[in-house]
Amino acid sequence: MHTTQHFQQAPALPSFFTVTSSAFSLGPRGFRFAGWELRLRSRRLISPEGKEVSLTKTECTLLQVLLHRPRQIMSREQIMDMAQTETSVFDRAVDVQMLRLRRKVETSGNAPALLKTKRGAGYFLDADVQVLN
Repeated sequence: MHTTQHFQQAPALPSFFTVTSSAFSLGPRGFRFAGWELRLRSRRLISPEGKEVSLTKTECTLLQVLLHRPRQIMSREQIMDMAQTETSVFDRAVDVQMLRLRRKVETSGNAPALLKTKRGAGYFLDADVQVLN
């Protein structure tokens, strides 16, 4: 008895493998703002004095979200969406991470100059931002 097997055509490779532009254009290298520099690949934050400030992955992500939309007020929900955090994360976690990030970036704890809060609306970065390619 002879059995014939039929093979389905393999699905096309995902668009990830389709090169439409340079394979090395992975987005910006980092950002400069108010004398600070965030280097994305190494997740390093360099102060205006040239000192390295360590950031957790979450702090780095929060800062990136703010750097992508300078001077635009974003609610906790918008920040969580842009950061692609799980919906089960309690929205007050954004407040805690913002507090921790402020402790590292702000020179004065009393009146933040860069990472500001608009009461009842959200957070924003009050600085010009330069994208480093």
